[in-house]
Formats: sequence, C-alpha cells, structure tokens
Amino acid sequence: MSDILEFADRFFNAVEGGDIDAVAGFYRDDVTVWHNFDNLDQSRDDNLATLAGISGRYDAFAYVDVRHTAVEDGFLRQHVIKATVGKKTVNVPAVLRVYVDGGQIHRIEEYFDRGQLDVVFS
Repeated sequence: MSDILEFADRFFNAVEGGDIDAVAGFYRDDVTVWHNFDNLDQSRDDNLATLAGISGRYDAFAYVDVRHTAVEDGFLRQHVIKATVGKKTVNVPAVLRVYVDGGQIHRIEEYFDRGQLDVVFS
C-alpha cells in the first residue's frame, strides 16, 4: 500500500511542478482522463496539454489539504486546488479516482466544480 501512495505523491508532485515529461511517464499510452464538469474522456495528449497550460493560466497553483487512500487497483486522492490570478484566489475541493495497472495510470476520474476556477478570470 505504501508503494501506491508514494506513486501518487510522485505523480501529483510532477503535475503541480509542471514537469509534463514526468507526468507523461506515469501514463499508459491509452490513458483516459474524465472530468465531471464536461462528462468527456480526455486522451493522453489532450490531458498533457491541459496540464502543461496550468502555468500560463494561473499566477500561482498548488494542491493543499492532500489526502490519499490506496484501493485495490489504484488510489483515491482528495485535495484542494488553490489557484491565483492577480488578486483573486480560489480554493476548489477535488476528488480523483486513479486507476493504476502495471505501474502506470490507465484512467483518472476527476470531480470538481470548474465554475469555481473560472472565478479567478472574471
């Protein structure tokens, strides 16, 4: 169990740090990333592009109040997305179900209120 939680930490540290090459190494080629706000599956390339754009969208971006729970085929991740643009900062709770097989992520299901992130742009 500690191995999968260490895996989770390394993965999200790479995401938060903007290390897209490292993130790509965690993904299987056929990974899908689903978001509740649009009910669509993102491909590997689309998701990597989304993650690569974080640094251009926000002045500051971090995951806080992080909790992981190991499950049989991956892990659950709860965190709060803390994003700042100019003088506006939002804190958006999120939950992710991450499926891991053979040491790589093959599916992520992410739940958060996208509208709360849009607050920093209005």
